[in-house]
Amino acid sequence: MKLSRVIGTVVLSKAIEGYRGQPLHLIEDLGEDLQPIGEPEVSATWQAMREGDTVIVEVAREAVNAFDPPLAVDAVILGKAERVHIERAAR
Repeated sequence: MKLSRVIGTVVLSKAIEGYRGQPLHLIEDLGEDLQPIGEPEVSATWQAMREGDTVIVEVAREAVNAFDPPLAVDAVILGKAERVHIERAAR
């Protein structure tokens, strides 16, 4: 799992059956300082999120199992994070 931020919504003009009506969002991964890292990617979700929401994302093979029936996705938003607390190690 990873922490990400929703930066947009993806709207499909045409889609195969499994993707019709499926909420899709553009997300960016967040590092320990909660700043964007890496390249944005598309993620499926069970419920539409808002731009700027911090979310928990599952990736790879496990993402497919989030839907019934399974949906061929590389990333899925599992939930919204209301708060994030990062405890820094003492130096």
